[in-house]
Amino acid sequence: MVDSTPILRGGPQRLAAAFAFGALLAAAVAGCGNSSDESSTTTSPTTTHTTATTHETETTHATGTAAGADTDAVTHAFVTFFSGETAGATKITLVQNGEAFADTINAQANSPMATGTTATVSHVDMDAPGHATVTYTVLINGQPALTDQMGEAVQVDGTWKVSQSTFCALLTLEGNPPPACANPATPAPPTS
Repeated sequence: MVDSTPILRGGPQRLAAAFAFGALLAAAVAGCGNSSDESSTTTSPTTTHTTATTHETETTHATGTAAGADTDAVTHAFVTFFSGETAGATKITLVQNGEAFADTINAQANSPMATGTTATVSHVDMDAPGHATVTYTVLINGQPALTDQMGEAVQVDGTWKVSQSTFCALLTLEGNPPPACANPATPAPPTS
């Protein structure tokens, strides 16, 4: 079984900075408009590199085109979810159990700080069927706000999503996680 607890790196100073970042984190899950993410991809049998206007990904466990496609889909889910240009309704579809967070996401959707929020993904490890560990950074106006965070992606009904546990860890840093965070999501079933 894969541990679904996200790891927040950096120690006490990093945690204190994250608490101060609470208002900006609200912007990370807010936004409106459409996302336009142009990317190019090269794939080899053991490594996938994805470069886009808002992210760069490397994975060492991807094998073949299917794994490369999964890596790209995981990266896309994280980058699109954290983009300040992504509509709240779309963000709801990009997080596991998203409907449980609809009120939280929609309440934050009108933040003027949201437009400057982006994310980069530096590593995706496809560590189990339907599960990936993701190293990502949240940026505000191009400046790193939360660097090299460990999160998770899960595949639900064939679609890769930011895991509920990853989203709840960020909301907990903000200081007021919604009730949905008290009820862990059921792990996604393995997909073939």
